[in-house]
Amino acid sequence: GQEPAEHTEPETQERESSSTLRSRLGTKGRAAPQPEAQPFLQNVTTQNTKQEKTKEFNLLKGLLILGLVLLIFCILFFINPTAESQPAPRNPTVEAFLSHFNELQDKFPGQNPQVWFRGSKFLQKHLNTSEPTQPATIILTAARQGERTLRCLSTHVADAYSAALRASTVQIDGRDLSELQSDEAKLQVDLELSSAFQAGYRAAVVHRFELLPAGATLIFYKYCDHETAAFKDVALLLTVLLEQEELETQISLPRVEERVRDFLWAKFTVARTPSSYDHIDSDKLSGLWSRISHLVLPIHPVQNIEKGGCHIHTTT
Repeated sequence: GQEPAEHTEPETQERESSSTLRSRLGTKGRAAPQPEAQPFLQNVTTQNTKQEKTKEFNLLKGLLILGLVLLIFCILFFINPTAESQPAPRNPTVEAFLSHFNELQDKFPGQNPQVWFRGSKFLQKHLNTSEPTQPATIILTAARQGERTLRCLSTHVADAYSAALRASTVQIDGRDLSELQSDEAKLQVDLELSSAFQAGYRAAVVHRFELLPAGATLIFYKYCDHETAAFKDVALLLTVLLEQEELETQISLPRVEERVRDFLWAKFTVARTPSSYDHIDSDKLSGLWSRISHLVLPIHPVQNIEKGGCHIHTTT
C-alpha cells in the first residue's frame, strides 16, 4: 500500500520545477524582462522621439531661413536701382533730343498722349541705331481746324531731331509745287532733299504732302525705301491736312492711319479730268504707302497757335 505515495512525491517536485522554469522563461521560451530593465527601455524610446522631433524642427527652421533669404534676394534684385536690370546710360544725342522734344508737350497741349510716347520712342530708336537701314519717316495729320498747329508742331519735332545732331532742317511746301507738272515737281523735291542732306541737314519736313502732284510723290521711293534709301541717317516728316473740319479727340491711331490712307488714295489715284495724267497707279501708291506709313499721328489744334501763329520758343 506504500507505492502510490512514493510516486506522488517525485511528480509534485517535477511540477514545481516546471512552474518555476516557466516563470523564468517567457511564454514562448524567451527570457522574461527583468523589472529593472523596463525603465531603461522607456528612456531610450523617449530619447529617440525627442531626437526625431528636434530633427524635424531644425529642418523646418532651415527651410524657413532659406525662404527668407530667397525673398530678400528677390526684393533687392528687382527693386534695387543698382541691379543688373538697370537701363544702360543713354546716348548723349538721345538725351539732347529728349531735352528738346519733351519741351513740346507743354507748348502743344491737348494732343493725344501717343503723339509724345510713340513719336519719342520712334525717333529715339533711330538715333540709337549706329547704322540705320532707312530714314525715320513719320506722317503727321490734322483736320482743317488744326492747320497752323500741324505746320508748327511738325517743324519743331524735326528741329528737335536735327538739333540733337547739331544740324539743321530743310522744309518743302507742297503748296509751292501743286501747280507744277508731276515731273517738274518731282525733280524739284529731289533737288531740295538731296542738296540739303548732302550739305549735312539731318531732318526734312514736307508740308502739305497731299498737294504734291501725284506723280511727284513717287520720288519718295528713293528717300524712304526699306533698304536702298538714298539717305538713311535722317528724319523725314510728311504732313497731311485732311478735308474734314475737325478730328475726333479720342480717335485711335489705326483709325487715323486708315483715314489718311483713304484720303491719299482718293487724291492720287483718281484723275481730276478723264484726259489728265495727274494720278498714279494704285499698286505704285501701295508700295509708296508701305514705305512712308511706319507711324501716323494725329495733331489737334492749339487755339493760341491757330489764332496767333507759330511763336514757339524752345531751349537751344
